[in-house]
Amino acid sequence: MIKLLISDLDDTLYSWIGFFVPAFYDMVEELSNITEIPGEELLQEFKGVHQAAGSAEFPYATLQLPSIKNLYCDYNKEKVLEILNSAFHRFNSTRKQKLQLYPCVKEVLEFLKNHNITVVGYTESAEENGYYRLQKLGIDQYFREVFVSNSKYERPNCYPSSSKTKVVYGKKPNPRLLKQICKNENISEKEAIYLGDSLTKDIYMAKQAGITSVWCNYPVDNSELYKKLVAISHWKEEDFLYEEKLKNDWIKSGYTPDYSIQSFDEIIKIISTINGINL
Repeated sequence: MIKLLISDLDDTLYSWIGFFVPAFYDMVEELSNITEIPGEELLQEFKGVHQAAGSAEFPYATLQLPSIKNLYCDYNKEKVLEILNSAFHRFNSTRKQKLQLYPCVKEVLEFLKNHNITVVGYTESAEENGYYRLQKLGIDQYFREVFVSNSKYERPNCYPSSSKTKVVYGKKPNPRLLKQICKNENISEKEAIYLGDSLTKDIYMAKQAGITSVWCNYPVDNSELYKKLVAISHWKEEDFLYEEKLKNDWIKSGYTPDYSIQSFDEIIKIISTINGINL
């Protein structure tokens, strides 16, 4: 009997790469228009700042760019933000347009709530990014808890932390955390189901924890967006080596997802089948 659904967030409930990359590149285009600094130069500098910060979502990374600091060396932070405001507005505008839930996500979460199935989130994004998106998308109320990564910077007073979020240190896969979530909910691993888009992180982790795994194998080609993401990503050589290790571990394990879905609403049929009822 499934009583708990644990879900990844980015690229599982919505397309993170589908909003972030277009929004970021629109911002860079506007920055180039304002400053007359070539876009390619800005992209290269962003990559360096992101690597130093350990995140491509590092806030106000623009102010750390060497070319921006040099161009506006005689201005204070508030003045620079004012000058570059249209670029930040461009990012926010594109994000608002592109950040959308996958079809049926909200309806399914409402359905699970009505059938007393607890929903917990687990993301490698920091709270100010991952949980913020749940709030913007209007689905934060469906989550009992959301496990997030530690933030890379001090949170502003105007954006307080949520009582629902719990900070996790380290990267996925983390099967011990999944077991702990089950323990917190006073259920066994056999009564939980885990949903995620990554075979090597999400599904591998669920299999190691003994939790039913559902792979979100959505029919979307993000190869071009991924190339653009790599160009500005915080990933270093050791990160790519870690990803390669995870791929090898996955292959050696011989694991396969317990279920695979191409549409979010298929999760209802899966739970119905496992529970032996007609939800």
